Amino acid sequence: MFNKINVEKLWESANSGGWRPSSSPRTDWPSPPKETNGYLRVRCNGGLNQQRSAICNAVLAARIMNATLVLPELDANSFWHDDSGFHGIYDVEHFIQSLRFDVRIVERIPEIHKNGKTKKIKAFQLRPPRDAPISWYTTYALKKMKEHGAIYLTPFSHRLAEEIDNPEYQRLRCRVNYHALIFKPDIMKLSESIVDKLRAHGHFMAIHLRFEMDMLAFAG
Repeated sequence: MFNKINVEKLWESANSGGWRPSSSPRTDWPSPPKETNGYLRVRCNGGLNQQRSAICNAVLAARIMNATLVLPELDANSFWHDDSGFHGIYDVEHFIQSLRFDVRIVERIPEIHKNGKTKKIKAFQLRPPRDAPISWYTTYALKKMKEHGAIYLTPFSHRLAEEIDNPEYQRLRCRVNYHALIFKPDIMKLSESIVDKLRAHGHFMAIHLRFEMDMLAFAG
């Protein structure tokens, strides 16, 4: 069976069938206001794919609530106990800069200095409903954010509805996934080396990173 596979065609880009990328914003897409409603923290759980999807949703949630997004936290304690975190996997500077016209992003909630005193903002913890509608973020979550100055959404996997009747919001998700989220240089170098070897020898393989113990309960 494998002998019948045309290796060169295997690595060719698939025919788009007329489809084209739609991640660029419309010309009337406004930049985020100078004043925000507070800070948004999220803990992205699940495997790398689920975490990546959650990051896209976190950016969109921040945009919807006019919030400043704190660099998303990646849950690493479920199975592998890998503490790489966002800094260890993705290019943080590129992530922040590429989304500067969409949302404000900070690496941590800053301290408030007033009248010679320093005050820390403690994020109010919330558990979002699964596939929560936009209305949950613009009402309940936003209310808590304004009350406390910051909210912490955990867990944050599949916590924002996928089907949203707003093309600009879906484009923003695409910008995050396909443009803002790029791996660190050392990871990119390793992945390019693997792909070069696969193309050179004609072999291929599939890898499921961070496989979780309970995955089979949902996948088979």
